[in-house]
Amino acid sequence: MILTYGHLVYLWCFFYHIVIPSASHNINRQNLKRRDAAISNSPSGTYSPVVDKCPTNFFTRNPHESEAKLCAAESQYINTKSEKSIPLWEEYLGRVQLQDFDVQSFLLAAKINGGKAGETLPNLGFSLSGGGVRALCVGASILDGFDSRNQKAKEGKVGGILQLANYAAGISGASWLLGSWATSNFPRTSTLDWRLNEHNDLWDWNVAKHYRKLYKLVKQKAKAGFPVSVVDAWAILLNRHFINDPQHEDPQTGKAVLWSSIRQTLGYKERSAPFVMAIATSRPKEKTAFTPKTPTYEFTPEEFGVWHPFLNVSIPIDNLGSPPQAYKNPSKSNCVKGFENAGFVMGMSSNIYSAADAPDTRILPWWVRILAKFVDGDSWEGKVHIEIFNCRRLQIPNTFQGLGKNRKFQDDQRDLLLMADCGLIMENLPIFPFLQPSRKVDVIIAVDSSADGTNPSDPTQFRCLFFLSFFFLNMERPPHFINLTYFVHADPNGTAIYNIYAKTLQPEFSGYRMPKIPNAYDGSFTKMGYHKKPTFFGCDSQPKTPLIIYLPNYYMVGKTNPRFPSLARNMQPDLKFVSQKQRVDEFFQNGLAIAMQDSGRWADKEWPACLACALIDHQVQRNSQARTKQCQKCFDFHCARV
Repeated sequence: MILTYGHLVYLWCFFYHIVIPSASHNINRQNLKRRDAAISNSPSGTYSPVVDKCPTNFFTRNPHESEAKLCAAESQYINTKSEKSIPLWEEYLGRVQLQDFDVQSFLLAAKINGGKAGETLPNLGFSLSGGGVRALCVGASILDGFDSRNQKAKEGKVGGILQLANYAAGISGASWLLGSWATSNFPRTSTLDWRLNEHNDLWDWNVAKHYRKLYKLVKQKAKAGFPVSVVDAWAILLNRHFINDPQHEDPQTGKAVLWSSIRQTLGYKERSAPFVMAIATSRPKEKTAFTPKTPTYEFTPEEFGVWHPFLNVSIPIDNLGSPPQAYKNPSKSNCVKGFENAGFVMGMSSNIYSAADAPDTRILPWWVRILAKFVDGDSWEGKVHIEIFNCRRLQIPNTFQGLGKNRKFQDDQRDLLLMADCGLIMENLPIFPFLQPSRKVDVIIAVDSSADGTNPSDPTQFRCLFFLSFFFLNMERPPHFINLTYFVHADPNGTAIYNIYAKTLQPEFSGYRMPKIPNAYDGSFTKMGYHKKPTFFGCDSQPKTPLIIYLPNYYMVGKTNPRFPSLARNMQPDLKFVSQKQRVDEFFQNGLAIAMQDSGRWADKEWPACLACALIDHQVQRNSQARTKQCQKCFDFHCARV
């Protein structure tokens, strides 16, 4: 099948109903300024990858090691960043001024033995959920609320936590946030301009005039012998909004900006920003349901890899898309370079189009079912190796083919990985990357922007209803019967975090320790009110687990769950809800209020101290010190009762 204009028409119809932003007013946030330009580093100088020699050391994490270790580059990044963070911890804790707490005594081991994450210093990671532009804006607002460059956050004694964090992982809309943030050298997120202040409907001339060029970009990749899919067109559109590339005009914006370009930013080189990760999953095979053992894949500035009971392995991110089993003889094999276009990585993480490849498509919108009849059945997933234009499946060559233990790994025998949005497996929070023992993560700050319920007046919630239906129709073993009465609001209800916990209860995943989470399916989570306030999970877990600071998206000073008058289009563009400039401002105001807990009837003057208590608790124990009375009081108030 040849790439034709008919495919472009198909893409137009598909994107029109999904995620292209509509006309909007100027955003006009305070201090909005031009961010650093992204760095173009594609070896071809364009969107197409090239074939090159394989590296001598093909694996960055060897699949046959008895203990799964971090790759050398990640380990070096975290070690250096931790060492440089000693004065940052001293400054932050000095601002908080905990009672009966000696900052110098707390940092003594780090000053003597060096700052080591998870050993002499706390190891923090931000887990940012998916959820389209809602997740983009909520995640950005929370990160800004913890940024030391935000004077209000510093005055509220929560600023600086972002600089202390060693990791930040994002799914779907949060991957857009991390991609735009990291490729622009990690500025304040409130200064990012995602070009939502334009007329961006697909029929608007400033978009439509680029269709031919967009078509040519995708076709060039196909002609070069690389697989293309709907996600390639999606990637180009994502680049247009989230990659600051003044060197190129639309639609070629970001065409030469790779995910690995993050390594060349000053913030990355100086180890002053969190180590970022975009997360995606994979479908077992075409027209097949996901399973409870479905893996998640990581895209970092250094590597592409997977952590799983049956396979722990990674390769340089520069060689993403290399052919299966190139590892057998790298000196005589050809590898791929330039496949990890930044927009393509963000597109894989947000590839909801895989939903159309479900075994039961009755729950899909009518227009998707009709369009699917006019294209081949091979185009929904993000693909990484196929000869023809595949409108549905995003597939990438399975470089890890044959490496799984006893062939138990889901993708062990596949030539191609069928990449998809983790929201499709109801794992919308990237908690799992932080459960890896080798990362030694102490605290996970989980920002949940999910909309696990539905609201009849909110078309962006169709996707949540779709996820829910998809879960039951297409999962092999749904964990529990769901009571739909708990899904009548657009707020997160704990489903995303609970599903990760349920996964760790499987015997094969017992090595990944996670604190107990109340059941979201029978309403236990929402009955305790954990969806409407910050909550600590794992305060006194035995055996020791990471402590999770759960921050759901909820009303503090602004409405951050969009509402629209009808469900006329079902999967209405989820970028449309930011169509008024005050909406984005409202997100940042609400995010700051959640981070500081200083507004409205939910104001908590003890929150800055309690947050600090949670961040340092594991290190206090490693120092053989005791919790202060103040911290114990905080834990009594904020810790979940499960």
